[in-house]
Amino acid sequence: MGNHVKVTGDHVMVIRTSSRALSCLPSVKKKNMTSRFASLTEQDIEKIVEDKDSQNTKRSTKVAKELFADYVKEKNLREPEEKKELARTLKTFYVEARKKDGSSYSMGSLKTLRFGLNRHFKSTRGIDIINDVEFNEANKVFTAQCVQLKKDGQAKVQHKPPILDDDLKKLYESGVFNSDHPKTLLNKVFFEIMLCFCRRGRQNLRQLKKVDFEVHTDVTGAKFVSKVRDELTKNHREDDDAEEGGVMYATGGVWCPVASFEKYLQHLNPKSEFLFQRPKKKVSSGSVAWYNNMVVGERLLGDMMKRISKEANLSRIYTNHSIRATAVTILDKSGFEARHIMTVSGHRNESSIRAYSKTDQTTKRRMSETLTAAQLCSQ
Repeated sequence: MGNHVKVTGDHVMVIRTSSRALSCLPSVKKKNMTSRFASLTEQDIEKIVEDKDSQNTKRSTKVAKELFADYVKEKNLREPEEKKELARTLKTFYVEARKKDGSSYSMGSLKTLRFGLNRHFKSTRGIDIINDVEFNEANKVFTAQCVQLKKDGQAKVQHKPPILDDDLKKLYESGVFNSDHPKTLLNKVFFEIMLCFCRRGRQNLRQLKKVDFEVHTDVTGAKFVSKVRDELTKNHREDDDAEEGGVMYATGGVWCPVASFEKYLQHLNPKSEFLFQRPKKKVSSGSVAWYNNMVVGERLLGDMMKRISKEANLSRIYTNHSIRATAVTILDKSGFEARHIMTVSGHRNESSIRAYSKTDQTTKRRMSETLTAAQLCSQ
């Protein structure tokens, strides 16, 4: 015998039935419903947590962890387990840490090492070596060491130089930006995307796709290229607001960046979704696809401006980051406020913008001539 529940209106009835009667009832098949929620393994979740940090962050954390382990081993110390023991070890580590050649780390590098160690100890042991009170004395030593390094002239950060005006002119006159050839058209589009969108030297270049950019027309009828998909960057991760980013407007004329970009898109290989594709060595006048179904490698993209510098015979070899420095420098010299430049460059604070605001040689010469002229007039 079995019990069945029948609901009629506001009444609930329990009906007793035999197992034989139940066997005569038609079987009800379970509906094949799509699950609303995903099913992730513990490994999947660990990977999500791991991937939240950029490659640079992971690398700097790994370097700091390994350096500290080497220090503990060379000094014949026991692996610190308690906070107080760890604080004592860090107190000496901050002043005794050295590069492989025996030279001291710069102030910036020492700060990077401490941030790396803090990430490591927070993730593995829940210890905050920067804010926990047990590390106050160690942090005083760290601050004192930074002051000493500054006195020793090891505090200055060497930024990549912006491209000189004469070299910028040479880029467009040397033929390396010829839009009638696959390789040089790629050069031009790469350079102008890096410049107008103020991109970092190597970050995410290989991952960029055709659908990441779109050509639009504003209310005045002017064409412009905008980036339509957000990406994780060095300064913008997790729940950060998406950076506004720059746009690339049409200028008209033979060197118009939007015209080059549209031509580039027309000749990309339709089988590949990536933006930067390997150029074919030879194409006929009627060829549609100028590029292979193959993305340009990360290393080639990372060294793109170095190669262009050599091919254009510029006054020096520039890096991709020099394009970013050029963008910030041009905007700063043109009188744009730092807060507006930051919306394009993605910098978090105005002090980072000021680091690019250097007085160029032409301005220094004018200043010298002004001072000399004033001196002659006084005689």
